[in-house]
Amino acid sequence: MAKRQVLTGGIAQESHSFNPIVTRRERFTIVEGQGAIEHNRGANSAFGGVIDSAYEAGLDLIVPTLFRAQSGGPVDDLVFAEVSEIMVAAAKRGDFDAIVLPLHGGMLTETLSDPEGLLVERLRAIVGNEVPITAAFDLHAHVKESTLEPLDFLSGYLTNPHEDQSATAKRAFRAAMGILDGTFDPVLAATFLPMLTLGNDTTLSGPLVDIHAYAHNAVERGLAWDVSIFNSQQFLDVPSIGQTVLAYGNGEIDEARKVANEVMKMIWDYRDDLITKYPTLEEQLKDIEQSDRPIIIGDQGDRVAAGSPGDSTYILNYLLENKINVDTYFPIYDPDAVATCDRAGVGGEICLNFGGKYSSASPSVTAKGKVVSLGANVPVLYDGPSDRGTKTYIEKYAVFKIGNISVLLTNQPYSYMDPDYFKAVGLDPEKATIIVSRSGYHFQLNFAKIGHVVTVDTPGMSSYYLDQLPWQHARPFYPLDKIEYEPRQYTRRRLAGGCRSIPG
Repeated sequence: MAKRQVLTGGIAQESHSFNPIVTRRERFTIVEGQGAIEHNRGANSAFGGVIDSAYEAGLDLIVPTLFRAQSGGPVDDLVFAEVSEIMVAAAKRGDFDAIVLPLHGGMLTETLSDPEGLLVERLRAIVGNEVPITAAFDLHAHVKESTLEPLDFLSGYLTNPHEDQSATAKRAFRAAMGILDGTFDPVLAATFLPMLTLGNDTTLSGPLVDIHAYAHNAVERGLAWDVSIFNSQQFLDVPSIGQTVLAYGNGEIDEARKVANEVMKMIWDYRDDLITKYPTLEEQLKDIEQSDRPIIIGDQGDRVAAGSPGDSTYILNYLLENKINVDTYFPIYDPDAVATCDRAGVGGEICLNFGGKYSSASPSVTAKGKVVSLGANVPVLYDGPSDRGTKTYIEKYAVFKIGNISVLLTNQPYSYMDPDYFKAVGLDPEKATIIVSRSGYHFQLNFAKIGHVVTVDTPGMSSYYLDQLPWQHARPFYPLDKIEYEPRQYTRRRLAGGCRSIPG
């Protein structure tokens, strides 16, 4: 009997509709083939989960390409077209039994609101209805009917901050194998609601603990084969943005439909409890000079992890205005400033203007300082637990010292959700008093062993003051609009010849 093969790869990025910086090819880490497999084996990422599942099952993987980028503005149409053509060409060559895709689900391109759905649709058109196609998405994906129609099965992260990326992909892989073996006949009950969660939406505390516990219990009791709850990313200006619940039955749908509807009703009942306000910067820094351990601050208003530009100066200006001159690591995206530092060279003392080109909540900074280090293509390895084992790099950087404040300037935006971003450029996180991260959730897991972690209420593109954003397509949605509880329903069954929608 021939050894089974699985096709995997694709493109993964989380987009922010209101970030004007288009995510172009140079923002992506691109891997392919056997090198990609060896490079990511054991990583706590969706791709790592696919790889580990294949090893455990004794299967071979085909990886035509995988493009991965940190969050940002919508993806260049040409980049998505390139990836699509590579994946389609691989699908046309055949020689595989299933397709398992480690995607994100919250990506936009310049012209497409559901690029993941389109990619899967193109693959489905080539392989027909017999070949299983499954995928793993981020919990913050925007999942809709067009996403689900060509998919046999979709799994989502069950944790926020995310620490089950690999496990999520393993669920998608298991589903594909179950379909091939005839032990899993996926029947989907999905429900959708135009509502956003804003702040109190971790799975470590608050309403989502109870909601996920209910879903987990339903799976344990056999009422559903798998349940995923998607709390959509809050900055996607696309129609029907909101909550999505997927419950899969194995051959039957009645119990799965009940589970999906009950989970969505719980989300709606908790709707006001899922909204909270973060502490202020002033509250967190009032006694910072007396602190004996680092404080790691998530800049809520300018989270690259949520798609913001990463060039806000709000926290830095607060430190300068209040003469807080403790050891601080402050990262900021400004390619022009990096180039200026590069021209000055290490040791150069210059007056530098930086930041605030896209984030308008705080003005740019002009300050005298010293260039203390420069570098390019510096490797970063996530220690985790969130995305543990992920390998990336900082393309170009400069460390510019203003008093005791080390400004880490980069020519690309980064989330700084792992301490190794700072270690990679020679900044020891344990020696700082203040560290600023461009993340709101995931950095808390990865920095917890270093110091006190907290997300602060700062202004900017990724703050939760959604009424300040220029919405054109997404509204109405709760809490900006008064809506009735009328969730959309969608159901689909995989028949012997493929999948088709069935009456709700």
